[in-house]
Amino acid sequence: MPQSLSKCIVHTVFSTKHRENLIPSPILPELHAFLAEVCRELGCEAYRVGGVENHVHIALRLGRTITQAHLMEQVKVRSSHWMKIHNQHFKWQDGY
Repeated sequence: MPQSLSKCIVHTVFSTKHRENLIPSPILPELHAFLAEVCRELGCEAYRVGGVENHVHIALRLGRTITQAHLMEQVKVRSSHWMKIHNQHFKWQDGY
């Protein structure tokens, strides 16, 4: 019976637009938990999520059926919507 195995560990970093401090410290833990959940929903295991007011680090196992580009697009779009609830002028940088 054929099977496909893959283990690709990715460390990605992305920042807020113009590296501004747009992520309030009190919501950092909530944002990190939300980012980990988005990764899980997309079939990736987030080992660690961290960061500060102007950038985020995610160490994850890339799922076998998703590209890094699609994962990051979804992570940034979904978290941007989530962040706009807390800060109406929020925007991530282009790229990662």
